[in-house]
Amino acid sequence: MIIAGSAEAFVLSVEGISHNMNMTDYVSGIYASLASTIPELSIITFLLLAGKFEMAWVLALATIFINSLVFSLYTLALPKEAQGNFRLPDAIMWVGSDMLTMGSVISLSVGLSMLMVYVFALTNTALPTSLDAGEVFVFGGCLIGVFVAYLYRITKYYGRCDPASDDPYLACEITHERMPRQTVVIFLFLAAVGALLGGEALSSFATFTTDTLGLSFIHAALLLAVFGGAPEYIIVGSSHRKDEIEIALSNAFGGIVQVFFVIFGFTLIASGVIGPMLGVVNGLIPIDLFSVVLLFFAFPSMFILKTMITDDAKINVLESIAMIAVFAMMLYILLAYGIYPIVPP
Repeated sequence: MIIAGSAEAFVLSVEGISHNMNMTDYVSGIYASLASTIPELSIITFLLLAGKFEMAWVLALATIFINSLVFSLYTLALPKEAQGNFRLPDAIMWVGSDMLTMGSVISLSVGLSMLMVYVFALTNTALPTSLDAGEVFVFGGCLIGVFVAYLYRITKYYGRCDPASDDPYLACEITHERMPRQTVVIFLFLAAVGALLGGEALSSFATFTTDTLGLSFIHAALLLAVFGGAPEYIIVGSSHRKDEIEIALSNAFGGIVQVFFVIFGFTLIASGVIGPMLGVVNGLIPIDLFSVVLLFFAFPSMFILKTMITDDAKINVLESIAMIAVFAMMLYILLAYGIYPIVPP
């Protein structure tokens, strides 16, 4: 309930920011989606402080998969034109697709490297079997750097309303009631506090699912990914109900890009900082089944989205169903193989 209230406060604050700063709904929705990651960042921070580094790694990557499934489901609800297509904003077509390309290439290359190290380490004991603090810190810094460049470009070229534009997303045809800046600040503060409290509660739930309920490692991560991403899902539903398609779409799509580059990047950087504080420098993230498989799964999640987006800058029911089918098969694999423990009994 706290997370639901904070999500609604985020939506209201976005409406105020859009009007007061003459921003497009799509770009302002990206910033709201970015702020709504506070619960997920809270969960990961508390997990890292408890020394559960691989759990944080798996949770961040599992969230990418869950949010990709949510985006594909939401595309079914988008209003279609006479030919059965929905035209995507240029911000997704020209900037968001670049982020998907970079994310899929990064996940595939790093995943393959980890897999090769794991295989060759079976015969060569000199090869490492885990990632150390310095490596994850560098990887995380690269991801955050890419996202900062993404925010700069999308804000500069797609962030301001232009009533003379033929693009309805840039013309800002939807108007919002004016909201005083003090009210916007209050809503943002309440939303951030609510999201932080909800995230702290979910971090306790992470330990409860594995230690008390006895859920397997990957099943607990998938469950936490659903709860952790609740603010974004609520924002999507609330914005769509108000016919604010741009805000809903930016949150649904941003839930994929931001999770990989922000949440996963933050997880790596925080692991590299908190690990040495707890006396863990080497062997921070073991190269095993879950760390490699979920990193591999980030590749098809982002690659299929990029392919469906860039073919004609439109989305239709056939493409939505195809994406859902891919994610359903991936979900089965995660649920089927998630029953196996990290350390064999």
